[in-house]
Amino acid sequence: MNITLSSLLHRGKMCIAIIGKLSSEVHRLVKRFPGITYSQTHKCYYVLYSPETLDALHSILAAVVKVDLRWEKPENNVTCMKYQEDVVVVPLAYKEMLIKMRYSEATLENYLVQFRFFLTFIYPRTAAEASEQDVHDYLLYLVKDRRVSLSTQNQAINAIKFYLEHVKKGERKVYYIERPRKEWKLPTVLSEEEMKGLLENTTNLKHRCMLLLLYASGLRISELLSLRWKDVDRDRRIINVRCGKGRKDRITLLSAIAYDYLVEYIDMFAPKEWLFEGIYGRYSARSVNNIIKKSCAKANINKQVSAHTLRHSFATHLLEHGTDLRYIQTLLGHESSRTTERYTHVTRKGFDQLVSPLDRIGKNLNLTTNKGI
Repeated sequence: MNITLSSLLHRGKMCIAIIGKLSSEVHRLVKRFPGITYSQTHKCYYVLYSPETLDALHSILAAVVKVDLRWEKPENNVTCMKYQEDVVVVPLAYKEMLIKMRYSEATLENYLVQFRFFLTFIYPRTAAEASEQDVHDYLLYLVKDRRVSLSTQNQAINAIKFYLEHVKKGERKVYYIERPRKEWKLPTVLSEEEMKGLLENTTNLKHRCMLLLLYASGLRISELLSLRWKDVDRDRRIINVRCGKGRKDRITLLSAIAYDYLVEYIDMFAPKEWLFEGIYGRYSARSVNNIIKKSCAKANINKQVSAHTLRHSFATHLLEHGTDLRYIQTLLGHESSRTTERYTHVTRKGFDQLVSPLDRIGKNLNLTTNKGI
């Protein structure tokens, strides 16, 4: 069943309407999206329009359901019509400062989206008119009404703090917002058999090469999509990761199998600049995750799998086969060893030597089951 994102003129403002029957999973994602409201008049959920909002909403929903876009710009003579990008304007200095400070493309886009959400919340006041109370009210709104994740709440705080710290320079009214304690979640990891199934059910050469590198080298998806052919060093059997997270270079493993597939891929596709290119330049992260989702369905893998799951699997499988944590930390580019140590919580290394206490006493246990009421 498809979901349609459609243009909607509501109360004189351009909005994005979510049309279609929502599954429980889609409904949960929609309810958590910042700024979403239900219209009794139109019988659908909607959110104020901006290009970033449309892209973010499409990206989130496309991961779980097919999304159609039906976008028609109203005629110029429609009274009270005002596109949201004309109403809510992120100051140009905000984006310029992000660029000057060399923030990654992904971080830049995320900050712009989160800051626009905040400006939409305080409209008609502008960024320059935002007060400390506005910020606290917005964070309360995210937690109480939108019930966003701790990660999203932290992203929102960081986007607002960036404006106050680096753009406005010197105003320190809301710098010391109490931050939520970050959730400690164990990473999702594929078994080696599941990993084989995933790769075997990815038959497109380009797609398979991307998945091979994500798993064989433990790359982040942004690092994969920033690779150039010159970054692949066959003689030293390494991949040079340029400007990874924190703008740091590092090296990681180059698999012999992955390299053989890459040579075949290069001969067939001959990419011009980036190792993996789409129609309009560098390949998109959303497309990679959609590939993984389809391959998981073919392989009957029921876990929630993304590109980052392959990175988790890379680290866990290395650990299970005896690789020292210090080497894994270096390969992954983790600044803190604590980040790498979480893989000790999901590895099955040594489990074959362990016996459940129930199995120890079970040999002499006389259990009967009453099948009656």
